[in-house]
Amino acid sequence: MDKNNIININDLEAPLFIAWQINAECNLGCLHCCEEAGHSMPDKLSRDETFKVLEQIVALKIPYVAFSGGEPLLHPYIFEMCEFLRKNSIDLKIETNGEYIDEKKAERFASLNLRSVQISLDGATSVAHEKLRLGGNWNKATNACKLLKSKGVNTEIVFVPTKFNIHEIGQIIDFAYSLGVYGIYTGKIMRIGRAAQNWDILCPSDEEYKEFFTTLNEKLKQYDGKMKVYFYPYDVLEELKYRRMSPAASLLVIPNGKVKLIGPLPFVCGNLKKQTLKQVWENYKISWQKPQVQEFIDRLIKEPKLLAESNKWVELFH
Repeated sequence: MDKNNIININDLEAPLFIAWQINAECNLGCLHCCEEAGHSMPDKLSRDETFKVLEQIVALKIPYVAFSGGEPLLHPYIFEMCEFLRKNSIDLKIETNGEYIDEKKAERFASLNLRSVQISLDGATSVAHEKLRLGGNWNKATNACKLLKSKGVNTEIVFVPTKFNIHEIGQIIDFAYSLGVYGIYTGKIMRIGRAAQNWDILCPSDEEYKEFFTTLNEKLKQYDGKMKVYFYPYDVLEELKYRRMSPAASLLVIPNGKVKLIGPLPFVCGNLKKQTLKQVWENYKISWQKPQVQEFIDRLIKEPKLLAESNKWVELFH
């Protein structure tokens, strides 16, 4: 949310970024999962539908795409999709829990010259990481970082602070540096999906956040020029207050081809099974001005518990 670099989406013929949740299947049951992953959508995009979307991304010259899930490495066409975009010079990032990355997959990622592979690592110890990521394996996640780094893949770590791991922020940054990764990303936990449902057991206190950001600023100075330490200081509601006035030049695609306005809101502005990416982008621009959307944001600000409804989709166009 860079207020010094405001982009007017009405000036753009296409988005600048596509965040694509390519599947809902996942091997973990993370307490904070924004997408409430761990199942299969019966109406998910077919192979043909998936590649039609990819072709449109290329045709519209959208510069940057990120694949997430669920767990994207469980998607049957993940490497074909990556190869298609990279062959057409689209920057691509993969967001994964890392548990399926072995030497062979690390080599395949290396051959793609990706923008980055981002590994979720929510603790400097297995205890903290596996408490948040039910069914997770800290050793597999850290080994994925090592494998990717050894193959020359631009590797990043993302850390989600909660009541039971926020105190490890200094340790995890030091650990990230020891792994040789490019950077570590963090910020306030997003009150979406399962995180909203588990808010009382997850959300750190104001005092814990104060110490968290103090440590982050110290580590930012310590690793200046050595490793990127990036943290986003705003929570979901602060983001929405800003985005209602200045929407991001991006689209959020979910596994069945529906496109959400933004993660915290339930509103769907199009369906890529029925509409072109260009049409959905035009819908997106209009949607932010709809009274229904503006009124719901007002309600959210007064009643943050409504964020638990972010995955109860409301279609704005039929």
